[in-house]
Amino acid sequence: MLPDVWKRYFSEELARRDQAKLTRKLRSLRHMGSTKVQIGSHEFLNFSSNDYLGLTGDLRIAEAAASAAGRFGWGTAASRLVTGSSTLHTKLEGEVAAFRGTEAALLFGSGYQANLGVISALVGSGDTVLSDEMNHASIVAGCKLSGATVRVFKHRNCDDLERHLNGVKKGRVLVVTDSLFSVEGEAADLPRIVKLCERFNALLLVDDAHANACLGKRGRGILEIQGVNGQVPIVIGNFSKALGSYGGFVACDEMVRDYLVNHSRPFIYTTSIPIALAAANLEALKIVRREGDALRQKLATNTAFARTKLESAGFELTGNYHIIGIHASSPDEALFLGSEVEQHGVLVHPMRWPTVPEGQNCLRVSITAAHTEDDINRLAEALKKARNSISRKKTDGLTRRVSRRPTEQQLEMMTAPPVDDFDDFENLPGEAMMSAADSSRLPPPEQVAEFSEDAALPASGDTMIAEQGFPGNDKPTAPVEKTSEQAPDDGPVPESAIETPTAPVEEEIQEELPIDEPEQALPPVEAGGSGATLAPEAMELADPVIAEIEGGTRKRQRKTAKHKKSEN
Repeated sequence: MLPDVWKRYFSEELARRDQAKLTRKLRSLRHMGSTKVQIGSHEFLNFSSNDYLGLTGDLRIAEAAASAAGRFGWGTAASRLVTGSSTLHTKLEGEVAAFRGTEAALLFGSGYQANLGVISALVGSGDTVLSDEMNHASIVAGCKLSGATVRVFKHRNCDDLERHLNGVKKGRVLVVTDSLFSVEGEAADLPRIVKLCERFNALLLVDDAHANACLGKRGRGILEIQGVNGQVPIVIGNFSKALGSYGGFVACDEMVRDYLVNHSRPFIYTTSIPIALAAANLEALKIVRREGDALRQKLATNTAFARTKLESAGFELTGNYHIIGIHASSPDEALFLGSEVEQHGVLVHPMRWPTVPEGQNCLRVSITAAHTEDDINRLAEALKKARNSISRKKTDGLTRRVSRRPTEQQLEMMTAPPVDDFDDFENLPGEAMMSAADSSRLPPPEQVAEFSEDAALPASGDTMIAEQGFPGNDKPTAPVEKTSEQAPDDGPVPESAIETPTAPVEEEIQEELPIDEPEQALPPVEAGGSGATLAPEAMELADPVIAEIEGGTRKRQRKTAKHKKSEN
């Protein structure tokens, strides 16, 4: 049981975040390959992931993991220095070193853990770390953990870095920077940083996580693009972004590796990654060695097309690569834009403090090699509609529409739905009820699939009508009034703001799912070609909540069909 002082602390901190519109909530998604996710029974285009080469859905990686698990089991049950260092771990480190063009490499549980483990081992009390002000949170945490003096230089400002280097009078100096910054997509000036480090005898560490495998002629990231790959002594990378798997690594000299094995506490005292995961990472590297050129070319083509499309629509974009930032003036506006884009079947994540500095709120758009031109066109149209909604909100005094997905606080404040409408949900547990309500508030599939750029929301006074006639929607939709005040997605919403569907539930459900739809067989995986991707209905483990809800939906469909047949 929580002590009262802690209860008050948690309550006050959560209330403070709610008031600042900074509360975050988890939601469960069903992943469908590389570019799509499913929420309830509705499908969305995913422009928020780090799956830059589209490998997360490649069955060859999953099959490599399954094969290794069948032979060796899953966990290692020990750290690398005890009995957790298998032959596959050693082989993977050799492959990483060859891929990055270094003498050696060392595996970590994640990219975050790699930054913690390397930075905290390299410097300590009496030393100085110089860190870019926009570095990833794992770098910031590693600097603090080290006990060294930490000085932050202005973002991508080598003049400020030089000033700090001039100010260090004693101890060793470590300079740390991201190569490609994860929110805005801008690159560090590595050639100049390398020269400054050589001049001041500083050690340079570069985190190449968001460029590893997906940029450069051989996939060696920003270092290769800027021509300094052999001049950076320590490079952090991971398998969880372009390589479509999980885990982190440091690529370095053999001497540095030996030092880390003996001094990096996060490495020494952590159980090694599963053998099956090492096998999956080996397969991902194998795919990138064989097909990387084509995948990187496809990513570059998609990136150029997306940037051209968005710039021609009048958006101001950051960076030059596959991570695109679109500025928002406030946390509220970032949340509003993300919510509006989602209403059109596209996921683009809003970035707010503390992920970005205060005042630098934005939407982060992530382009992948798996996206198509049609996907990018839908993204551009959705963003334009969201921008138009912001304009209407500012000029007409209208507030945002009510979110279609209630948070947990909203669900607790909702009254139970009529039994006639949700008779199959009456015995479901609370978590299942949440998923059902979550699904019911999403836009119908036909609205997600198609939308008109010219569709506008008619307004009268302080209310707005949310439902529109969309192309392909033959049925008139009952208007639903929206409240004039609305909190962001992850903030509480008053009970009065929860919209109540006026149209019959059974009619909507009949259009969403076919009755007794036959399952499709998985396509075979051809050796040497681009891998087959996941077919979620056939491959994913069943979600008991979703399965029960969908089962109830089909039950109502069959009852409705029998009723109509008997009437005829």
